[in-house]
Amino acid sequence: MDKIIEMPPAGIRQRIVEFFKKPFWRDNRTIFWLYLLIPVIVSLTKIHKPANTYMIYKSVYWNTLQQLPLFDFYPYLNGDCNHYGPVFFYIIAPFASLPDYLGMPLWEIFLTATFYVAVRYMPLQKWQQVFMFWFCAHEVLTPLFVEQYDLAQAAVYMLTFACVEKKKNFWVAFFIVLNTFVKIYGIMGLIFFFFVSDKKKFIAYLCFWAVVMFVAPMLVASPQWVIDQYFGWYDSLVLKNADNMFDSSTNTSLLGMARKISRCSTYSDLWLIIPGILIFLTPYRRISQYKHAGFRYAVFASGAMFMLLFSTGSESYGYIVPMTGFVVWYSTAPWKRSTFDLCLLIYAFIFTSLCTSDVLFPRFIWTDLIKPYALKALPSTIVWLYLIYEMNTKDYAPREGAVAEKSNNQDLSSVKASNGI
Repeated sequence: MDKIIEMPPAGIRQRIVEFFKKPFWRDNRTIFWLYLLIPVIVSLTKIHKPANTYMIYKSVYWNTLQQLPLFDFYPYLNGDCNHYGPVFFYIIAPFASLPDYLGMPLWEIFLTATFYVAVRYMPLQKWQQVFMFWFCAHEVLTPLFVEQYDLAQAAVYMLTFACVEKKKNFWVAFFIVLNTFVKIYGIMGLIFFFFVSDKKKFIAYLCFWAVVMFVAPMLVASPQWVIDQYFGWYDSLVLKNADNMFDSSTNTSLLGMARKISRCSTYSDLWLIIPGILIFLTPYRRISQYKHAGFRYAVFASGAMFMLLFSTGSESYGYIVPMTGFVVWYSTAPWKRSTFDLCLLIYAFIFTSLCTSDVLFPRFIWTDLIKPYALKALPSTIVWLYLIYEMNTKDYAPREGAVAEKSNNQDLSSVKASNGI
């Protein structure tokens, strides 16, 4: 017993560090097979009974072909309805046209593949990508268990930023418009507007892709039907916003947290949304910081958290997006992260991702405490406010031995040693 008590904690920590330093954990093959096996295993657990979400997605395909309303409550959707735009038809079509035992697993693989490719395409150092893959691996399961599109949403957001950094404005506009026409969250891609190289061309690209996305469904349905669906989409989102107020499954946001803790229905969410937008915009006044990749990454991280914190439509499945923000916030700063920062990252990981696990957490913590009060949004709120403070006070110029920007200001050099990863 004395030997156990006298064992130095530093020795335990050193063995853990040495274990995770093994090449296996950062080997591309390990990560590739992990992200292939995750959707396959999840699909096998429900191969004979896909979640209602997949049925909703399929309804977009079949209702478009039959020119039926996309946003009605059909009996076979079990009291739910679609909230995705008409152009979603093209995304779900290859899977919805197959039998469920093929279409659903392939849909899960597709969602995971988009996330995997997007992380690889991000202009991060290899160790930062590896960190992203492992940090987000558990949270990837959350949308997969209900076949949610949120993984692809996170992927498109990352691809938008990556194309900004690589000065591919045509594709920046494509990803922003695509994500917006599928799910309104995509409009957050416009936060990178000040970082694009040729703003006039970029605006022209936005207009071009907006026209393409608007008329694309007209290739398979009548123009009048498509226009009617856009009006129906707006009405469905307004109705959903009202229904989300105290719904325990949605409004998992800062707005929902305030609403559900206070149990007050009389105030307007604008009392939180408007100050939130103003706070979000405060770092943009630091124009001299735009040239630093670290600052642009901070904007990415801030947007990743903001889009869920200030939306009543936020669900637990969508927190894969803030999870990517946590990684970028922590790993791309051009200064040495403190012990406090590391503790904050661990706290965010535990109470954003692990808290939903029946294996790692007693179930009642999720069902009776975190979910009813939207407390899954609390870590993102704290990290976001802390990040906003950093963006308003810190100098993001690269430090020698920490973050070094490439000559084209697109990439960051490794800060692995200084951040203790």
